Amino acid sequence: SLGVDLGTTYTAAATWRDGRTEVATLGSRSDSVPSVVLMRDADTVLTGEAAERRAATEPDRVAREFKRRVGDTTPIFLGGSPYSAELLMSELLQWVVSEVSQREGGAPDRVAVSHPANWGAYKRELLDNAVRQANLTNAITIPEPEAAAIHYSSTERVEAGDTIAVYDLGGGTFDAAVLRKTETGWETLGTPEG
Repeated sequence: SLGVDLGTTYTAAATWRDGRTEVATLGSRSDSVPSVVLMRDADTVLTGEAAERRAATEPDRVAREFKRRVGDTTPIFLGGSPYSAELLMSELLQWVVSEVSQREGGAPDRVAVSHPANWGAYKRELLDNAVRQANLTNAITIPEPEAAAIHYSSTERVEAGDTIAVYDLGGGTFDAAVLRKTETGWETLGTPEG
């Protein structure tokens, strides 16, 4: 299985196999890559570090922090062409899955893509569309605090009924949520704030 966190400023991924989680290597310098997409044309899309390097010579073709624009009906213009934030997310997601698949020797059986806990139905539907545009038929979406809680409970003992707080201090956002472990998973208490 593969988990992907499409962050506002950086994107990271992790694999899960035989009950063990391992951070996936995406970049050449670290485990995460910049959440950057450079659109040259329909056939030439650069993502991550490659897009970051080319941004200096083609600044009008690069998009950063587009996750903030999910749900915004105003297009993002790159090289004079309009793109939605969701399409840019799908390009980055498709690259991450392809990169990890190459390194792992095959495609994952399942993919989980995280999203901010305070995203409503509309933004979650747009993320589902981005997942479909990335040609991922075996994918689910999951709130970021729940993904963090699942990972935490894989390394620490957490019993049903236990409550944990999750804060996500990212490069572009700060989110906080309180979750309770149930017999079958996690339940968010109250309203997550961002």
